[in-house]
Amino acid sequence: MPRPQPVLADRKAPSRSIPGAVAIIPARLHSTRLPEKPLQDLGGAPLVVRVLEQVRASTTLRHVYVATDSTLIADAVTEAGGEVILTSPAHPTGLDRVAEATRLLRETPDQDPEAVILNVQGDEPFVSRQGLEHLLRLFLKPEVRMATLAAPFDSLVEVVDPNRVKVLLDRNGRAIYFSRAPIPSGYGPDAEPLHHVGVYGYRRQTLLDLAALGPAPIERAERLEQLRALWNGIPIHVAVGDYYSIGIDTPEDLMRARTYWGEGRSAT
Repeated sequence: MPRPQPVLADRKAPSRSIPGAVAIIPARLHSTRLPEKPLQDLGGAPLVVRVLEQVRASTTLRHVYVATDSTLIADAVTEAGGEVILTSPAHPTGLDRVAEATRLLRETPDQDPEAVILNVQGDEPFVSRQGLEHLLRLFLKPEVRMATLAAPFDSLVEVVDPNRVKVLLDRNGRAIYFSRAPIPSGYGPDAEPLHHVGVYGYRRQTLLDLAALGPAPIERAERLEQLRALWNGIPIHVAVGDYYSIGIDTPEDLMRARTYWGEGRSAT
C-alpha cells in the first residue's frame, strides 16, 4: 500500500484563520548550548526581536507578546516596540512559560477556553508567516485541540542531526512521534520523517491542562515538550508545507542564521 502523502499548503489559498488568536514568544536568558541566546545579535538586533518582527508581520494575529523572566530581554523587546509579559524563572519549558503568560492575560477573548494561543519558540527568526496562517486554519475544525508545523528536510545530513527534530505523521496528518534521532529505524522512500518547526497552537484550555500535568517521561528523555501531549493522549495535528526554518540552538546554528540573514533571505 502506498504511504499517505502529506498535503503541502496551497500558497494561493484564502487566508482564513481563527479571529482573535494571540501569539506568545517564550524567551529565557540562560541556555546551556548558546548562552544568552535571545540577546545574540542577528542583523543588528537581538534574536528575540527578530522573532517578534517576523511574527508581528502576520496579519492573522490580534496580539503578539514575549513571555520572559529576564529584565534584559524585556528591555530589548520594549525598546523595539514589543509587549512583554513577565513570568516566573522556574519554568522547565516554553510551554509552561506560555501557559503562565496566558493565565496573566486579562482581556477577551483570551479567557475563552476555545481561544487559540500560538507558542512561537524564541529561536525561530525565520518562521514562515504563511506557515502560521496554515497552522491557524487547522483550528477552524473544532476537534483540533493542538497543532504544529512541519516541512520536508533539505538533506540527509539534517535528518541525522540531533539538533533537527523529526516528526512522523499518521495517515490523517497527526503526529505519531517526535525525536532527535532519525526515525523510523530503516526509514526510506516509504517512511520519511519531516522536519519539525518550533511553533505550536493550542486551545486555551488545552494549553492550561498540559501545563498542569507536568513533564512526561518521554518528554524528559527526548527534551521535547510536545511529547507531553502525546504521552497524555492529546492528538497533535500537523500543518505541512514549504515552511523549513533555521531554529537556533548552537553557536553553529547562529553562524548559519547570520549568513542566511546577510544574504537577505527570510521566510514568507
